[in-house]
Amino acid sequence: MEPIRLIFSAPSLADGFPLRLVFGEVDDDVPLPPDVTITLQAHITRLGGTVNAHYESNTPRPIVASLSSGWSEGDPVASELIVAWQSAVPLRVSCRARWQEAEAVVRSLAVAWSSGGSSVHAWLAVNYLEAIASDTWPLRMAWQQAERLSTRVRAQYQEAERVRTWPVAIRYQQASRAPRAWLQSRYQQGVPVRAGFTEAESDGDPVRMYLRVRYQQAMRPPTGRWVRPLDPPAPDPCYVPSLPVRLVFTEEAGIGMPLVFVCERHTPPPQPGTVVVQRRRVYMVFNTVTLHRVDTGAVLHALGFTMSLDEGSWTWNWEASLHESARNHLGRDSSGRPAELAVVVNGVAFRLLLENRAKDERFLPELRFTVSGRGKAAILDEPYAPVMNFGNAANRTAQQLAAEVLTINGVSMGWDVDWGLTDWFVPGGAWTFQGTYINAINDIANAAGGHVQPHNTDAVLRILPRYPSAPWDWDSVTPDFVIPRTAAEVVSTDYVDKPVYNQVHLGGIAAGVFGPWKRVGTAGDKEAPPVNHALITHAEAQRQRARAVLSDTGSQALISLSMQVRPETGVIMPGKFIRYQGDEEVMGIVRGVGLNWNRPTLRQVIRVETHE
Repeated sequence: MEPIRLIFSAPSLADGFPLRLVFGEVDDDVPLPPDVTITLQAHITRLGGTVNAHYESNTPRPIVASLSSGWSEGDPVASELIVAWQSAVPLRVSCRARWQEAEAVVRSLAVAWSSGGSSVHAWLAVNYLEAIASDTWPLRMAWQQAERLSTRVRAQYQEAERVRTWPVAIRYQQASRAPRAWLQSRYQQGVPVRAGFTEAESDGDPVRMYLRVRYQQAMRPPTGRWVRPLDPPAPDPCYVPSLPVRLVFTEEAGIGMPLVFVCERHTPPPQPGTVVVQRRRVYMVFNTVTLHRVDTGAVLHALGFTMSLDEGSWTWNWEASLHESARNHLGRDSSGRPAELAVVVNGVAFRLLLENRAKDERFLPELRFTVSGRGKAAILDEPYAPVMNFGNAANRTAQQLAAEVLTINGVSMGWDVDWGLTDWFVPGGAWTFQGTYINAINDIANAAGGHVQPHNTDAVLRILPRYPSAPWDWDSVTPDFVIPRTAAEVVSTDYVDKPVYNQVHLGGIAAGVFGPWKRVGTAGDKEAPPVNHALITHAEAQRQRARAVLSDTGSQALISLSMQVRPETGVIMPGKFIRYQGDEEVMGIVRGVGLNWNRPTLRQVIRVETHE
């Protein structure tokens, strides 16, 4: 290395010794770090010299800590220099690995197996043989196992034993065939050698034996139509007398001496889950509709019967044509109220009120009576229930408000509420209402987009959501019924077009919440008219009412299906989801059902709401 000439452009900053050398510009405001030490050893001769410099820096470095995981985010260590992350410098240290990739070592290897050398003539002995069947049965076999003959064989390949031969200097290889070595094999694949042998077996004559098996190959059925037998029918719950039969009639004979045999088969209601109606060529149902008074047990012989219920109604409406023999059983009960009737339609039971009656003289000289009425819940409305004032003086939930409506001075009237909505909080004094019992229940249900549906037989009111699921999510809904086109006939299709809203403002009146709700995934730019109700006092009430408002929009179709009242379906109630497999498979919710019985034909017509 050539000598370096140092040229200083400024005089020394200090007089005397030791001499302080300054390289570069000097800033008086920024002193040199106190922890930097420079030691110079110089030997200057004339204009040249030798300078040995030693630089010692005590600059702190971040502490590199040992971690228990492979990777982690380290916390900064308090020091003069705080660095959140740094790239570690690899250290050259000795490491001992538990495993490593071994290097090949040149050494002699002995191969345990190799492809056999030249074929070797050897004798093979067989330890086990197939025994010859003894003549103990009076049977002669067509074929039998021949005796094995010990013959001389020559092996093409064999399992070689290890032979000490010249060393192999490669790591792994398929050893070459040992040159000219004798190998002894325990087992080998023999090559047949021409040898003479004697055949012990011969063709046997068939022997006749009588065999009896549980199953056999079925014959082809003769020309015609074969129907697979169905499962054995369930035992008939009705009484079947033994012969001779004695007929006992509880009613007097009518005109024409018709014989009426009544057996009420109260079949259990369909189990929860999807009911799939099978595709069949023919559907056969034995239709029965019976009516009798609950208080007296008198049977009313119906010649025709209709009843209907839709999503906007809270009870059934019905009408029947009765035989003249029912003349003395159409009055009111002992308390002066309409008589309660027990009606059974193909095993499905209902409770109805007989409110109106009239003579029907169209069928003279035979006289008939036309009777009509509503369901059991009609006693909660006018003219049987008074108009009252309702409200909540204290904090309540919506379900508690509905239960308190069906009380008289705090005592239950015998009616219960089956609550199917998401309950919400109602502060005291938020709700007041004037009307009958059923009007107050309808007002509470309507606040959250629900509706009231009566129980078929019990004194129970069901509060159900009008849209359990929004139409845009119906593809993922499990239907309650799957009906093929062979089981239902499309009567009509009504198309309805409504504005496409995707946002609505909802809120309470005296108290509660108010704000917009929009359909997820939309811009919320098409707003429906605002909705206000005294019971919208919580976000849960807002959400349920908003779903009902935004679901009843867009292009819709009301499909009317006519089908039987089958045992597996019963009467299909409003609010159930149906997948109809017609020309096009559609998914919808039932909005109404109507029964029409004109002996012996019975049909139910269900109206299904679908969305495009």
